[in-house]
Amino acid sequence: MTRLRHIGESLTIITTSAFAGLATLVAALAASPVLAIGVPVALLGGVVLLSYPFWGLGVLVFFSHLDSIEKLIFGFLPLSFFKALTAATLVVTVLTAAQRRPWIAAVLRDPVVAAALIFGALGVVSFLLAAERAVALTEMRKLASLQVLLLLIVVLVDTPRKAGVIAWILIVSSLVSALILMADTVLGTHLVAASEAATTAQSSEGFVRSSGASDQNPTTAASLLLVGVIMALVHAIETPRFRLLMLGVAGLGTIALIFSFARSAAIAYAIVGICLAWRYRRSRYTPLAMFGVLVAAVGALPFIPAEYWERMATIFGGGGDWTLGRRLSYNLIGIQLFAERPVFGIGPGNFAERFNDPEFRFYPGRTLLGRELHNMYLSVLTQYGVVGAAAFYGMLGGALVALRRVLRAPASETLRIWALALGFGYSAYLIASLFLPNEYTKYTWILCGLCAALHRVNEKERQG
Repeated sequence: MTRLRHIGESLTIITTSAFAGLATLVAALAASPVLAIGVPVALLGGVVLLSYPFWGLGVLVFFSHLDSIEKLIFGFLPLSFFKALTAATLVVTVLTAAQRRPWIAAVLRDPVVAAALIFGALGVVSFLLAAERAVALTEMRKLASLQVLLLLIVVLVDTPRKAGVIAWILIVSSLVSALILMADTVLGTHLVAASEAATTAQSSEGFVRSSGASDQNPTTAASLLLVGVIMALVHAIETPRFRLLMLGVAGLGTIALIFSFARSAAIAYAIVGICLAWRYRRSRYTPLAMFGVLVAAVGALPFIPAEYWERMATIFGGGGDWTLGRRLSYNLIGIQLFAERPVFGIGPGNFAERFNDPEFRFYPGRTLLGRELHNMYLSVLTQYGVVGAAAFYGMLGGALVALRRVLRAPASETLRIWALALGFGYSAYLIASLFLPNEYTKYTWILCGLCAALHRVNEKERQG
């Protein structure tokens, strides 16, 4: 009798769900054909999300880099797909929190998470003291969504397999973006980019640049691409598993980085490349690898545009790139504004407003349009002050410390390799951020969250 009662209850639930789904479909069809397709897909996605919220996080990480593709697929929706999926994943995570209560309690004590939350709290103070509070409010909303993304990663990445999946997503998304960037360059167009920043970027030398599958400006997009390229390269060096695939990603990604004409990515790549050469200097394969790199570089020389060398020469003072003067202005103005309000800063987003002040009109390269400070570390210091910047730097540094702890006592060889690959990729991103306003870029928070999650997973595996 008990079994029959359970069967009857299950049939009732199935029947009710079927009628509810049919009613929803009919209503959607009556409203719009687009909704008739979208609603069933959304319902199916909701069911998958309820049973396995980690896949919602995986999609979020994937589209954090490939946001042009996201907008191309879901641009018809009346609201942002990324924001809707973030909210849905957060709701499901909260509803299922009881199942992972000990894990969440440990996550909230993690130094990286604690520093991120403290930074958000101190940001509220900077917001309240800001001269342009409406602008500051917009930035605080961005900050809140980024903190949610970090928390979702540290909470939902709770096994070595999940950590590996996210690492693979970073690498695959770089491959996809690299292929699209190279196609854009060959065809002289923008296949998927939609935003003004991604489609109108053109240097003073007159060549058009591509952001690949990212909707960020080409320089910021290159910093995202760089992460996956470095991770693939380190993985290929460390293990024969998927070596050809990883070398392919690293090779194609390197070509794409050249065609991005991004100086910041080139500098970061060069520094990390030197560090890798030093790390593996005693390997018996190093001479062969260096010879192979040299042959590949010489063979590629005829295919590298002359504009690339002209642009790179501006790093050392060659050429006449006026944007370098503007970047100098960013830093000079930032230092002066920091001196005015050193404790809590001038407020989130307020640098762009102050950039146009008449007192700065004689600075080199200055324009009449508000600009962000192209130095993540000075930007945070200027807008959030010493107090807020200390928490932000603590988050960034805590992520590096977390990876170092994994490398000192790895629970498995797989975790060690991912920690090393992520460490070099994350370091390259931090170097590139010296020239970019990446404090509100999703990858800054994703990478910090993944570093913390990898450490927590490693500790869990070690404790059995």
